[in-house]
Amino acid sequence: MPPARFRGVALAGCALLGACNDTRDLAPASPDTPWQFEPSKEAPGAPAAAAAGARRFAVPDNTAVELPSPADIDPNHAYSLVELIDIAQRRNPATRVAWEQARQAAITVGIARAAYLPALTASAVAGWEHFATPFPSNLVPQGFIIYNAQEFIPQLAVNYLLLDFGGRAAAVEAAGQISIAGNVAFTAAHQQLIFNVARAYFTLDGADAALRAARQALADAKVVQQSAEALFGRGLDTIVDVQLARRGTAQAQYDLAQAETAQHDAMYTLLAAMDLPPTTKLRVAGASERPLPPRTARAVENVLSDALRQRPDLLAQVAKLRATDAEIAAARSALFPKVSLSTNVQGNIGRLNVNNSAYFPIEKPQGAALLKFEWPLYEGGLLQNKLALAQSRREEAAAALKERTDQALREVALAYDQVDTGLQQYDAAIALQNASETAFHSASDSYAHGVGTLTDATSAQTGLASARAAVARAHAQSLINAAALAFATGELTSSTDFATATRR
Repeated sequence: MPPARFRGVALAGCALLGACNDTRDLAPASPDTPWQFEPSKEAPGAPAAAAAGARRFAVPDNTAVELPSPADIDPNHAYSLVELIDIAQRRNPATRVAWEQARQAAITVGIARAAYLPALTASAVAGWEHFATPFPSNLVPQGFIIYNAQEFIPQLAVNYLLLDFGGRAAAVEAAGQISIAGNVAFTAAHQQLIFNVARAYFTLDGADAALRAARQALADAKVVQQSAEALFGRGLDTIVDVQLARRGTAQAQYDLAQAETAQHDAMYTLLAAMDLPPTTKLRVAGASERPLPPRTARAVENVLSDALRQRPDLLAQVAKLRATDAEIAAARSALFPKVSLSTNVQGNIGRLNVNNSAYFPIEKPQGAALLKFEWPLYEGGLLQNKLALAQSRREEAAAALKERTDQALREVALAYDQVDTGLQQYDAAIALQNASETAFHSASDSYAHGVGTLTDATSAQTGLASARAAVARAHAQSLINAAALAFATGELTSSTDFATATRR
């Protein structure tokens, strides 16, 4: 074929291959053009013409994601906190993710330990060769000879690293520390889940209490309104007071609607913490009878010391720091020589002919035993940079541990303080509620008998509603604070720990 024609054919072929890989129709044609997906094709088609202002930016139906599977929840059973936590631990994907990561870290230890064992490899090569090679013309007139070879070579090889100056030990140590960190992270995931469910549970209980308080506030507002209407009917009050009383009732109805919304939000938060579908009909046992924690008996220094010993996140950071020490040792070992042993046993099973002669068969075993010595003398600073990188990672891990320790101490100190201040707020809220109930009953009765004012009655009713809501919030927050302190110190290890978390 002439060179010019060959070049033309080659260029045409390249153009055809390039057209087969044209991807311009896989993405929208312009920044304001919707992506058009054709279900009959794996790739989106060309965008269809659309009128200005009628562009629809939609995606194809996603069939890979389905609604969560319904939980085995009895709608007639009121679930306690312990039961809720147990359900969450069986369903929540965060704990499964942590479990798989811990398993992966354990498998990595096995991979590192494998370096201590010899590697046994079986292989085989089979093939046919036809080749020509030059040969002295005084021996062969044509100046070359032609070989035809048919061979089958099975081989069994063993490679064993004998000496590496601690490289394998360091790798195993690093993997072991990462495995410890993975197991600790798994424990931390469960502690976090327990706390999340408990916090959502106590928040829901507080929302339920606030809802009951809002309903009672509406009933109290109606009492004041009825008194105003009765007094107005006897000519002892004005229409202005009646309208003001009705406004107070309307405000109480609005507050009740807000309390119902907060209660629904709290229920959805609990369902999300348990990884339950939002359509789950869940009944929850109340926590209003749960005793509040007394004042913390331990000194803050003792609480901080316990937290440093028990918190899983700090233990994980320590394990990661130790892993970086092992990585430094592994990087240093790479600077030293390695001694390994390689052995193999193989067979050569085949036949050969030369210049169409008869085939000469061969069936002979072969073997070798080699002692290999390797010492990297110069690799362009590669090993030194790996050592420097390992040392830098060690400094990073140390700084991260220091940062996490400081943060943990702040979290524990804050949780410790919030337990006492929360209880003080609850005591103050109870006193306020008692005083508000007395004031409301006095003001309401006085107004109903025509000797008091609407202003006093409505003010007392509003104050009582606020006091009841404050008690509900303070009770729930005190329980949350106790759980938060147990979580911050690493003591919230199971669903049954709330018995002690609320009885310190």
